[in-house]
Amino acid sequence: MGQLKTDGRATQGGITWPAGIITFGDLYRVGGLTGVALNNVAAADAGQARKGDMEIAPDRIWYVKVPSGLTAAKGDYLAWGTAATATFQRGDTDLVAFVAATHKFPCAVVEETKDANNYAAVRILNVGPSGA
Repeated sequence: MGQLKTDGRATQGGITWPAGIITFGDLYRVGGLTGVALNNVAAADAGQARKGDMEIAPDRIWYVKVPSGLTAAKGDYLAWGTAATATFQRGDTDLVAFVAATHKFPCAVVEETKDANNYAAVRILNVGPSGA
């Protein structure tokens, strides 16, 4: 007999965030998943304080910061940059326009065009190896 483990909308049991500052609501790639951080982590935090979770569901839309040089218009697909094999990437520095010849999968689709402050509304697409 099967049993429901989780609704799958967020990671369960904790992501161990790498060094640096992690900001609630920002988009990240960690361990092959694309998601929105559900906690803040200070640069000086260590051990258990570096644990958290990410929302990974495709049915919610988040405003996230994207690189200033990225054109992010409604309907555009986004992917992780050239370091797609990296285990950690940040949406505000590492997102690029999805190019089918270069990327296997998109990691997000833009639902609302980027504004003057470099925020765009995106839907997370955790298909395949998360945009690698």
